[in-house]
Amino acid sequence: MKPGFTLLFTLTAAALILAGCATTHSWEYRTRTTKERIGTSVLDGYGKSGWELVSFTCLPADRSGTNFEYEYIFKRPGK
Repeated sequence: MKPGFTLLFTLTAAALILAGCATTHSWEYRTRTTKERIGTSVLDGYGKSGWELVSFTCLPADRSGTNFEYEYIFKRPGK
């Protein structure tokens, strides 16, 4: 391989990699809060619709500490 071609190839590859890293994504979010944990079939349904679970939190529903709410946060690429 000629040195000029190798340099051109390397610079082109670097530019394509940097261009891919510089793209921005807009995300769409959905929060679902329930009194009981949701099952895998519901989670699979969200996944089939393009949603990705990014956070799951168990929150106290009252001061007694015996009742809880479950918060699920999903995201997917914006449209």
